[in-house]
Amino acid sequence: MLAKVIVIWRPNVGKSSFFNMYTGHKIAIVDDVAGTTRDISEYEYTDEANDLSYILADSGGLDFGSKEDEVAEDIIQRTENSITEADFLIWLIEYDKFTDQDMQILKILKKNNVSNYIVVANKADNENQEMEAWSLAGKWELDFFPVSVSHNKWIDVIKRYVAKFLTKKWLNYLAETYDDSVVSLALAGRPNVWKSSIINAIVGTNRVMVKDMPGTTRDSIDTKFRYNEKDYVLIDTAGIRRLSKIWTRNVENWSVMRSERAIKRADIIAVVVDWYEWIVQQDLSIISRVLEEKKGLIIVVNKWDKVLEKPGVNRETMMLRYIEYLKEKIEFIPWVSVIFTSAIDKKRVDEILERAGEIKQERYKRVKTSIFNEFLEQVIYKHPPTGNKKSHSPKIYYWTQADVNPPKFVLTTNNPNHFHFSYKRYLENRIRENFWFEWTPIVIEYRWRWKHAGKVK
Repeated sequence: MLAKVIVIWRPNVGKSSFFNMYTGHKIAIVDDVAGTTRDISEYEYTDEANDLSYILADSGGLDFGSKEDEVAEDIIQRTENSITEADFLIWLIEYDKFTDQDMQILKILKKNNVSNYIVVANKADNENQEMEAWSLAGKWELDFFPVSVSHNKWIDVIKRYVAKFLTKKWLNYLAETYDDSVVSLALAGRPNVWKSSIINAIVGTNRVMVKDMPGTTRDSIDTKFRYNEKDYVLIDTAGIRRLSKIWTRNVENWSVMRSERAIKRADIIAVVVDWYEWIVQQDLSIISRVLEEKKGLIIVVNKWDKVLEKPGVNRETMMLRYIEYLKEKIEFIPWVSVIFTSAIDKKRVDEILERAGEIKQERYKRVKTSIFNEFLEQVIYKHPPTGNKKSHSPKIYYWTQADVNPPKFVLTTNNPNHFHFSYKRYLENRIRENFWFEWTPIVIEYRWRWKHAGKVK
């Protein structure tokens, strides 16, 4: 289990900017208005420089000036709870101020006998301000770490300190990765399409929290098991919402980032859609993200049991109609795999695993270069390369399969810029006809035949 590092703070100390600079991602709302960021959020941070991973968490902030405000009281309670849960605390203040609210935080730390923390004094942008911070630290008998988030100054020092503490406490875990023998599958989709229910149906246990409400699953959860003599890992992702809604609720902003990371970690992505809502723009956005990452793709049409309950419905006809509808909505990816499931009845959920295993094999399949070049000669003979406005004489000399997962093919040419954009699609279709590579994207890359110092000879 990863260690948890929690940032505690009062309003307007630059917490959101600190998170963004610390993680290298714009993941928190930056606003000068007190109380802008309301939700406790978490981010799985991998510190490659110090060789460890941990959860960096936002406490939600302390505002003792609004006791009558129920939201403020809730934040205080959640923060006090977070203090007892944390493996390490980063207490963020301003370099030249130690306010009554900071005093209240100090009292909470002392009341709970907390010693596993550092005080980070932000906005110390120059040497004079650093000196002010140390002077203030002496007055309050605290060890300050002056930093400047706006200048990215001393942030690495904080990271090294955190890493040193966690390592000393044997909490220096790295986020888990999986070897090529494991079928890594992520389930992604909009909230309330019952992704977690599908995982529960697959593994036969309620390891993932399930409630009939949007946004239940906040974090990515890995579930490992064996099926048909193969090792699988299921990565359940937090529900992905529209960005306009995410921006007003920071916790969902973090959830989208964790979903992005899950998509990157997995080889195959099952995008779960709701039969009744058909395909909406959010679904298309998720599918587009999967294609950008060149992952294997399965469209899981869930709640299929509701369709079959209707009298007079022909199952095969409805499936074919829906597949034709999908082809219209997601143009130019005819290779996509479609599976119709019912999470409640646990029907056809095993097909997701079986198909994922097949996609894994396709993504790791290789074709010998000699066979490929014989095939290339036939392809070019039937349809010579099409040129664009820049040239009418593009040429391909030979090609090879350069990589797997996803399958990547490199074509050596006289000039990559001379090919019409549609010729890659023609080549991809011919590759699939002859060598299959089903249910996975194919990467085709043109390269120069001769290069010298960046110039063609």
